[in-house]
Amino acid sequence: MELYRFLQQQGFGSRKECRKLIEYGLVEINGEQADNWRAKVQPDALHSLSVDDEPWQILRGPVYLMLNKEANTETSHKPIHHPSVYSRLPLPFNNLGVSAVGRLDADTTGLLLLTTDGQFIHALTSPKKQVPKCYRVTLKHAANSMLLSQLQSGVLLRDEDEALAVDAVLQVDEHTIHMTISQGRYHQVKRMVAAAGNRVEALHRIAIGSLDLGELAPGQWRFLTPAELAALGFAG
Repeated sequence: MELYRFLQQQGFGSRKECRKLIEYGLVEINGEQADNWRAKVQPDALHSLSVDDEPWQILRGPVYLMLNKEANTETSHKPIHHPSVYSRLPLPFNNLGVSAVGRLDADTTGLLLLTTDGQFIHALTSPKKQVPKCYRVTLKHAANSMLLSQLQSGVLLRDEDEALAVDAVLQVDEHTIHMTISQGRYHQVKRMVAAAGNRVEALHRIAIGSLDLGELAPGQWRFLTPAELAALGFAG
């Protein structure tokens, strides 16, 4: 494979843009500056890539990322009122067509997965899969035993025929609960809390299935590990 085509596969732009990167001396392969965009490379034999002095983890398959979504960001490639979550990623990921696994509202923060793997998106978002998602919910009014009991036994949402119940609910402090749900209805957490007589003031997703947000800082991203992918049912 010619070097510029390899760079294109890694998301560094069009063929012309990748040729220019090499011509301008901005590309290092295996620690050595590349100067011939027609040079032949064996992707499997490459162990390091740097573009414009920025190391790049060579992608050898689908991309799987975790992002700690900030408030006032939109899960959209064409945001309207706030910056896009995709603006938090290096440009090559967007060139490769990374998409979010589901959506979080602009004011909702926390764990958001992004990938180039359509099957991964389907596996984690299909209602039939019943993948649990855990949220830290900040309430307007103090939590009480009646609220927790209603969420556990089920509440009826507008335009729904059957009551919905949480998978689990835990009171953290007077105004904070952890809610785990797996149905995936539109604005489900906010609507369930409202149906139980309270109101959501802030919403933060802390886990999807076995995957926990951990100590990832707001606005930061990282690759999923092979072990994390395996726990979600995918080979790393």
